[in-house]
Amino acid sequence: MKKIEVENNPLGIKIYVNGQPSMDNMSDEEYDLFVSSLELRMNEYYENKKIRE
Repeated sequence: MKKIEVENNPLGIKIYVNGQPSMDNMSDEEYDLFVSSLELRMNEYYENKKIRE
């Protein structure tokens, strides 16, 4: 088991994985969820950036 340190972890959850995490091992559903979450975070970032400027 390998412990992964997460930079932004407000709940303080410990994360452990077997082996090395890789996007190549994701199922289609996991990959779709990952991509949609990334898109959401990017939109939030750019909306906040517009407010700050």
